[in-house]
Amino acid sequence: MPQHYLHPLFNARSVAVFGASEREDSVAGTLFRNLRNAGYSGEVYPVNPKHETVFGVRCYASASELPAVPELALIATPAPTVVQIMEACGQRGIRHAIVLSAGFREVGAKSAALETP
Repeated sequence: MPQHYLHPLFNARSVAVFGASEREDSVAGTLFRNLRNAGYSGEVYPVNPKHETVFGVRCYASASELPAVPELALIATPAPTVVQIMEACGQRGIRHAIVLSAGFREVGAKSAALETP
């Protein structure tokens, strides 16, 4: 029986963490650190154009620079950057994403437009 199409979402063998940094209060940095420290055995790629490394791991500026296509993107960046990152993930062939962000509809009509394709 073939695997369900959502299998890679819940059992990703590789993850790109967009917004990863070493800042103490960084959501993406916490995600990256937790994946690495909790025994996750897959590849974890930090993605942030502002950093060359994150916790000693080479950091990539964008999805197009990743050395392989991860099965899952974790996007923890400000709302205005999410659409561009999602588009780049699609172009790179990343089929699954989880967005952890704020600054959409909950902050007003102008930001609600970010939710519209």
